[in-house]
Amino acid sequence: MDNKLLEQNQVADFKKNFDKFKTQDNVAYLYSLFQCEFKKIAGFFYSDFSSSNTTFDTIELSVEQQKKVNQELNEYLVDLKKCELIPEKKFEYFQQKIKENNFSYKLLFIKEIAFEAITDDYMSVKNLKEFAEKLKNIGVVNTKYKDLITAIDNEKIKKPIDFLLYCEKSIIIDTKNYPNEPSKYLEPIHKETAQIIPELSFTNFDFKIALDNEASDNDIKFYNFIVSLTSGGKIYKQKSSYRLYTPSEDKYSTGGIDSQNYYKIFNKILTDLGSPYCLHEIEVNDRNGKIENVFGIMALTKEQTKTLQEIDTYFIPSFGDFDSKITSDKIEKIIAEFSKIGLFDNLSTEQINEGKENVAENKIINYNEILSAFPNQIYWYDTELGNLDDPYAELIKEFSKISHNEFNPTNISNSFNIEKSKKTTLKFKIGNKSYSKIFKISNDWIDESFFGFIKSVAVENKLKGQFYDLYTGGQDAQVIYLTKKQYDYIRANKLLTFSDEEPEEDE
Repeated sequence: MDNKLLEQNQVADFKKNFDKFKTQDNVAYLYSLFQCEFKKIAGFFYSDFSSSNTTFDTIELSVEQQKKVNQELNEYLVDLKKCELIPEKKFEYFQQKIKENNFSYKLLFIKEIAFEAITDDYMSVKNLKEFAEKLKNIGVVNTKYKDLITAIDNEKIKKPIDFLLYCEKSIIIDTKNYPNEPSKYLEPIHKETAQIIPELSFTNFDFKIALDNEASDNDIKFYNFIVSLTSGGKIYKQKSSYRLYTPSEDKYSTGGIDSQNYYKIFNKILTDLGSPYCLHEIEVNDRNGKIENVFGIMALTKEQTKTLQEIDTYFIPSFGDFDSKITSDKIEKIIAEFSKIGLFDNLSTEQINEGKENVAENKIINYNEILSAFPNQIYWYDTELGNLDDPYAELIKEFSKISHNEFNPTNISNSFNIEKSKKTTLKFKIGNKSYSKIFKISNDWIDESFFGFIKSVAVENKLKGQFYDLYTGGQDAQVIYLTKKQYDYIRANKLLTFSDEEPEEDE
């Protein structure tokens, strides 16, 4: 107040913001000053201060106007220094920015100073060293620990991703350092990733670009990479996204490596080797949020991963990569079991091979996903109905497909009007029997009685099999059609997880 940074009528607002901070340091003072200045102009506090992506518009000023603003900002900067709210180094830094005409008004200037203080506090030597100690304690940093501490002391850790330079099994990939053509960057990036663990070395690298028929429609076309390589005498494959095409605009998106999926081909190898490690993606963030084209890959044990996902950390490993440890040999045995009990009897050789390719190209989390990769075996749907014209008619048509037409309704009708009615009627015939069932309309959610009704129809018509609900863990549903013999065998041998079961860990 003595330096006129704060007015008497702003004291209550200042304290309200200041008290939000556990530590009453310079960050708290600068943040509170910004909020008071913002409220003086806007009449309310600024809601999103987490990222400098939420920038303020700059104003085009004349030379004289800019000169006047610069003088005001310099005076404000001097007052901040008098209050010891800004160190000498930052004082000189902002002096230079004012000289370069970077700010067209005071509020923009104060926001920049406050955000710089928050960033500097976040990346303080104390905080960086505490995190380095945690990395050492869980074995992520070992031989390079002293080098890491030296780097922190010398202010060489500018961004959280810089920690990966000192971690034992990690790399940083900057895609800008690679050519644009997939034929020139895919294999080198895979080779760089394989260097994390020597056992990941490979030969016979190949790839193709394929249309994703399931995800694509008339409005947009999705294209994937399908990579194959040989390691330990086995061929491994992995599908990952490449780019998309919008026909209406005749425009392709920029293609590139899919940082969230490409590396999972190596996790298949590690699983087969019985390794305790799993590769994870590390997103690269700075004060503006995620940095595009740059990402990290780390090999971590399950315990290391859990610790880094739970503690206060500068980076979080991707989730889900330890969800499954199903080996390729086990997958082959499960497919053989499905075939033995007749699940593929209605499929052609081409369809069976297509299913095996789908299994090979994707990361398999559980046995349900293995069977889902084969045509007309499991039907997935969202219980928040996507089709609001005749959803129940669509569902029973799909149920018919997975029963291989043993459940074969005809004359299907279902008028569904979410805006004008609270009920909908589904009608169909099976043989000479006519069925009519009224379901309640609750926004776009499925009536819970639907599945039980279809099961009762299967019983009444003495079908060879029955529909069963599989476990999903979410609001989606998966349905399979099995004979009693198939169902009993699958239950006894735990080949699938049904809705009344919990999935086993590391299946």
